[in-house]
Amino acid sequence: MAKAIWKWIVIAFTSVQVNASSVTTSSHLLTTLPEKIVIGIDGGTESIRACCFNAFNGDIIGKPCALPYPTYHPKPGYAEQNPDDWWKNLGQAVKGALASAEVDGQAGGTEEVKSRVCAICVDTTCCSVIALDSNERPLRPSLLWMDARSAPQTVEILKKCKRDPALKVNCNGQGPLSAEWMIPKALWIKQNEPQVWENAKTICEYQDFINYKLTGKLVASACNAAARWHWDGNECTKDPRQRNPYPGRPISLYKKLNIPELADKLPRKCLSMGDVVGRLTKDAAEHLGLNEGTLVAQGGPDAFVGMVGLGCIYPQQLCLITGSSHLHCVVTAKPTTATGSWGAYRGAPLNGTNFAEGGQSSTGSIIRWAKKLFGGDSLDYSTLDQEAAQIEPGCDGLVALETFQGSRTPVTDPLARGALVGLTLSHSRGHVWRALMEAVCFGTRACVDGLEKAGHTCEEIIIAGGTTRSPLWLQMHADVTGKDIVLCENIDAPLLGCAILASVGAEVHSSIQDAVRAMVRVSKRVEPNPKVTDTYDRIYKEVYSKLSNSVKPVAHSIARLRGGANHYERKEGGKAIISPSLLAADWANMKDELARCLNAGLSRIHVDIFDGVFIDSPEALTFGPKMVKAMRNVSDKIYMDIHLCVDRPRRYVESLAQAGANCIIFQIEATNSLEEAIQLGKAIKMNGMQAGISINPSTPLERITPLLATNLFDVIDVLAVEPGFGGQQFQDSIIRKIAELKNIISDKSNNILLMVDGGMNDKTSPLVLGLGADIVVAGTYLFCNNISIEQGVIEMLSINKV
Repeated sequence: MAKAIWKWIVIAFTSVQVNASSVTTSSHLLTTLPEKIVIGIDGGTESIRACCFNAFNGDIIGKPCALPYPTYHPKPGYAEQNPDDWWKNLGQAVKGALASAEVDGQAGGTEEVKSRVCAICVDTTCCSVIALDSNERPLRPSLLWMDARSAPQTVEILKKCKRDPALKVNCNGQGPLSAEWMIPKALWIKQNEPQVWENAKTICEYQDFINYKLTGKLVASACNAAARWHWDGNECTKDPRQRNPYPGRPISLYKKLNIPELADKLPRKCLSMGDVVGRLTKDAAEHLGLNEGTLVAQGGPDAFVGMVGLGCIYPQQLCLITGSSHLHCVVTAKPTTATGSWGAYRGAPLNGTNFAEGGQSSTGSIIRWAKKLFGGDSLDYSTLDQEAAQIEPGCDGLVALETFQGSRTPVTDPLARGALVGLTLSHSRGHVWRALMEAVCFGTRACVDGLEKAGHTCEEIIIAGGTTRSPLWLQMHADVTGKDIVLCENIDAPLLGCAILASVGAEVHSSIQDAVRAMVRVSKRVEPNPKVTDTYDRIYKEVYSKLSNSVKPVAHSIARLRGGANHYERKEGGKAIISPSLLAADWANMKDELARCLNAGLSRIHVDIFDGVFIDSPEALTFGPKMVKAMRNVSDKIYMDIHLCVDRPRRYVESLAQAGANCIIFQIEATNSLEEAIQLGKAIKMNGMQAGISINPSTPLERITPLLATNLFDVIDVLAVEPGFGGQQFQDSIIRKIAELKNIISDKSNNILLMVDGGMNDKTSPLVLGLGADIVVAGTYLFCNNISIEQGVIEMLSINKV
C-alpha cells in the first residue's frame, strides 16, 4: 500500500516497560510457580518485550519487560534498525521477565523459574527485511517495515506482473501493493545496492534472523510468507521435491521481475506458527539466561500472532485492532480475492486457514483530534462520551466521514478527506463528538461489508485496543455493524499469542485450538440493540454509503489546489503541477486554449519549439519566438517553459528572453560536451530565465548527473516518449530512471524540480507523481479528450488509479 504505506499493532496494545535489572514486584501474585512456564516475546517497532506465562492457563507470571532500540532515518521515507540491537535487547528482556516472577511476594529465583521454562516463541514486525552474508551476518541495516524507499518498485511490480496470480491478494490484482512487503524491498536492494545483493546468501526477516540466532536454523514463518511474501502459506510448508523444488513460491513473479535468484536467497524451509523451529543453542541459552535445549516454537507477524492471542482462529471470526487506525482481519473458509480487500492469504494465520484484511486510516486519531479542539488536556474522554450519550443515534441529522487521512478499504483513495454534513446552529459539541464516533463505526461496517462481498463473512468481532476503554463506542460498534463485540481478559494479544504457540510447541496442549480454549478468556460480550441497529442501518444505506462518492470530486479538487495529499507534497511546501503542452492544443485558437488553461488553474504552460533539424522531420516544426511573444501578450500570469528541441540551441536564448519566456529547457543530446551544456545554462541564467535540461528515454542518466552539482539548473525534464510528436504511448522503461533521478536529487539536497513529459494521462500521471515527479506535462489527454481540462486534472492527480 502506498505510500502509502502503515503499522497496525504497535498502537493497539499497551505494555509495561521496566528495567531488566530493577524488577522487584509482580502484578500477578502466585503462591507457587506452575509446573511449566512459557515465554512470549514481542519484537515491536520501538522495543522488544518478553513475558512469562503459565503454560496451562495463560496467566501472566511477573511482568512484561521491554527494552527499546533506536530507529534510524538516513533519508526521508527511509527507516532502518540494527539487527544486533534486536538480539542484544532480546537477551536483556528475557532476563528481566525471569527476574520479575514472584511467589508469595518473594522473588521466585531465576534458576527456579528458568528450570520450568519449557518453550519460548517470538513474534516480530512484519517485513523488516535483512540481507545476510554466507556466515548469516547482516550486510547492512534492516529495512524496517515502515521503510518506503521501495515505492517505485511497487509500481514496477504491478505493471510488469499485472496478471500474475500471486498478485491476486492485492485487491484481486488491482493494487495497491505496499512498499512494506518483501518483494518490493528485495527488488530495491538488487536495483540500488547490487553489491549487497550479490553478497547476500540470504534475504530474510526480523523473525527469521532471531530464530536463527536462537537455534542455528534458518526457517521462514508461513504466516509472514503468506501475508507479505506472496507465497501460498499451505503449500510452502511442504518438503521441496525434484519436480517442485520451490513449493508455494511465486516463481513466475520472480522471473518477470528478473530476480529468479530470490527463490534461493529466501529461507528454503518454512514452518507454520506453533511448529518447532529447534532448541536453544548453548550461546543463545547463555544470552537469554535460559537452559540450553529449551524449545523454540515458530511465531510470525505481531499483528497476526495477536489474532491467536485474541482467539480469532475460526472462520467467521473478525479481529478488530483499534488505535489511531482500525485493522480488520477476518478468518475465512474461502481463499477468495476481490477488489476492496486484501487477501485472502492461504495458510494464514494458521495452516489450513485463510484470512483477509480491511483497514481504516483514521479512527482513534480523529477522536484525539476532536478532543484537542474541544479542550485538550483540560477535558477527559469520559466527559465527551457522557455528552454524546445524551444524543439520539443519528445526531439529529449530523453525519461525518472519518476519512481524514484517506481511505484504505473498501475503496482505496489517499485523496479522500473527512467531512461533517448537516451542521445546524442547534448542534452542540456532543453532537460533533458522537457524529465522529458514529462515522468510525460506519467505516468499520463498510470494511466488513467489503470483506463479506469478497466472500468473507463474520458472525462476531473480537476487539482490542483503545476503543475498549469507551463503553459507549463499544456499544456503537455493535449497533452499527449488527455484530456481537467480544472483549478478552488479556488484551496484550501478541505476547499471549506467543505463549499459546509456545505451549503447543512444547506439547502442553495438543493443538492451537485446545490452547486457545484453555488460555484465552472472554471478559465481556456486547450485543447490538436491534432497535438502534435498525436506525443505524437506514443512516448507513441512505446517507453514509452515498456520502464519500458525493464529496470525492470536491476532496480531490481541494487536494489539487492545496497540495493536501502527502503523496504530492513537494519542496518547501509546494504541490504537484500539471503543465499543459500546447503541442496538442488547437493552434488556430491559441488565445482561447490559453484561457481554458488559466480558467482550470493551470498557469505553467509547456511550449515545445522544434526546428525540423535536430529532429530530422518536416513534421517536427513548431513555434518560434514570435509565437512566444504573442502568448505572453495574452496574459502576464502565464509561466512559460520553453522546451527547446533544436539544432544549436544557444542562438535562441536572447530572442526567447525578449519574447517573455520564463524558463528554457534544452535537450542534453543537442550539446556536444559537458562544458557546452554548462555554458548554455549560464547564458540562460544571464538572460534572467530559469534553466532546465531535457533527456531522451534512451539517454543514460550519467549524461546529466555531473550537471546537477553546478547549481545552474532548476528543472530536469525526463521524456517518457520520443521528442517531437504528440499522442505517443508512455515508455515503461523510464520508470526506473525517474526513481533513480529523484534519489540523486534528494541526495544532493537541492531545489531541482523533476518534470516528466509525454504519454501522460489518468493512469501514467499518478504513477510518476507517486515516484516523486514535481511537474507532469500533458497535452493530448488535456486538449484532445472528451472531458474538461478541470476534470482531466482531477483524474491525473488521483493516485488511486495506479
